[in-house]
Amino acid sequence: MPPNPSISLHPATLPHDPLIFSRLEDYVLRNDEFSSLAFGPHRGSEENILARARVLGKVMGMEVENTGHAGERGWRYVKAVRGGESGGEVVGFAAWGIGRVDVEEKGKINEEGKGEEKSGWGIGANVRFCEDTLVWADEEMMKSCAGGDYAKLYVLVISPEYQRQGIGSLLLAEGLKEVDALGLQCVLGASPEGEELYKRFGFEEVAAKELKSWEYEGEMVGQADGLSSGYA
Repeated sequence: MPPNPSISLHPATLPHDPLIFSRLEDYVLRNDEFSSLAFGPHRGSEENILARARVLGKVMGMEVENTGHAGERGWRYVKAVRGGESGGEVVGFAAWGIGRVDVEEKGKINEEGKGEEKSGWGIGANVRFCEDTLVWADEEMMKSCAGGDYAKLYVLVISPEYQRQGIGSLLLAEGLKEVDALGLQCVLGASPEGEELYKRFGFEEVAAKELKSWEYEGEMVGQADGLSSGYA
């Protein structure tokens, strides 16, 4: 589907962008079963939303470049805006990271945090579940890079009211142009809902893991079974 003509893309540079992104992310994922299991019943609290905004804001505006040093990352956020950047509505955003992780450093990969608690996942998060899924997926994706430089799509969210209007494709295509210019392999973690889009852009599944909610009994609220997948 051709992108909505009223939508334009802009780099995230405004001071209030991180908080807008955090609230949008919470809104989009509020009823997502995986997010409910991973980040718990307090994931939508004002404290967690503000903490997430601080994490997003901390790296906003860093140069995306091939540093060649293990663990160093550059970040680039791009927002989809309806009605123009000045006074328009942010209806989606993508967060990209650049870095290098040696295969030997498996287990030391740190995902962009969901808050500023010691666990790195936010207040009330199910740490073991996050480690068994999100950290696991990161490790599998890094294996596919064989210790080389890589680009990662950390976040791609679109407001439900604007989904299926080509905005996700627009954000993905824009980011991949930058990745191609750097000559890097790109990896991402995919939900079942996003698999079709990513495969359309040439991504291939490198690992998938069945989730068994009963193994985390007493550590989470709600139940969800499914797959956690890594793509490259």
